[in-house]
Amino acid sequence: MEIFRQHPDEIRCVLCDLTMPRMDGWSTLAALRNLSPGIAVILSSGYDKEQVLSGNHPEWPQAFLGKPYQLKELEDAICRALAAITNGG
Repeated sequence: MEIFRQHPDEIRCVLCDLTMPRMDGWSTLAALRNLSPGIAVILSSGYDKEQVLSGNHPEWPQAFLGKPYQLKELEDAICRALAAITNGG
């Protein structure tokens, strides 16, 4: 969050793990959108996608990336996330 606060105009996409110390992925996603509503966010987790994306959340990521992942899967997720922001989603 601190790096994003320092460079908000330089960062177009954030890859965020679901499980982190102090602030989980959902809280980080909400905080990022509070600072920059149009930021593309990818949530990543070793948990099942359906399990992670279930429930009510105030903000949703543009993409989900299951672990472990390959470089091509990361590239595809970044492209999907940026395209979703560009297309208004």
